[in-house]
Amino acid sequence: KLHERDAQLFKRIVAAMQQHDTSASRVLSNELAEIRKVTKMLSNARMALEQVQLRLTTIHDLGDAMVAIGPAMSTMKGLKSSLGRFMPEADSELNAMTQTLSGLMMDSLAGDAFNVDSDISSEETERILQEASAVAEQQIGDRFPSVPSPSGLSSQSSSTLE
Repeated sequence: KLHERDAQLFKRIVAAMQQHDTSASRVLSNELAEIRKVTKMLSNARMALEQVQLRLTTIHDLGDAMVAIGPAMSTMKGLKSSLGRFMPEADSELNAMTQTLSGLMMDSLAGDAFNVDSDISSEETERILQEASAVAEQQIGDRFPSVPSPSGLSSQSSSTLE
């Protein structure tokens, strides 16, 4: 529905530009900029929700993996105390492996912030006005025939003189 409203307003802006009604075109383009801002916010919200859904699925899957890794970590801790008596080097290696697995679990559960950029300014309004002006010029050019070039006139006049 917002896309339909966007298209309607843009057509009205083009019509106002064709009639050289700058105040109406500016008011309409400001409204169009707001509609586009809301559309962008809704799109960003939809993407954020999809990202949350994906993250929850990942966490769910990761939880299943952690259920499998948990016993392995407890076994490694048990081995660490037993092997540490006989092989001191194994103790440091098992510590490193345990830290790696713990770090992996923490990194997997840590999430990035969701970035939603909704800054809109008069630059957007100006861009809309330029776009509408280009469309208006094209539509006016389609209505009126092009002016013949001077070289085209001379070739026509010389052919009629012969």
